[in-house]
Parts: sequence; structure tokens; C-alpha cells
Amino acid sequence: MTFADIEQVDPVLSDDGRSVCFYGHTPDEDQTFFWSISLPMRIAEDVFEGLLPDWRELGWQHWMQQT
Repeated sequence: MTFADIEQVDPVLSDDGRSVCFYGHTPDEDQTFFWSISLPMRIAEDVFEGLLPDWRELGWQHWMQQT
């Protein structure tokens, strides 16, 4: 599996609100890609949820640049 096989990207805010974890799901349940970024400041869960489409797009862009 490669990054091109990713079918779904799920961004998740960390418990402390200081990083975002991205899960890139492939058709193979045993193959999931992971990437995380640190944030310069804490972000609230409701703010994160409001920007979920933007976070998802960032995850897609990251992996598609790797192919």
C-alpha cells in the first residue's frame, strides 16, 4: 500500500488540544497511515470541529504530495 491508496482521512485533536493526528485509511484494514502536527497553541474542541473540513483537506494534501 502507498499513500495513493488512502481512501479516507480522519483528523483527530489530541487530548491536550496541542496537536492534530491524521489517520489515512486504506482498503486494507491492517494498513493505516499516521501523521501528526504540533500546534503553536491550544485549540478548543469546538473550534477544531468547526474547521474539520479544513483539517481533513490538510491531511489529504500532505499525503498526496508524497505520491
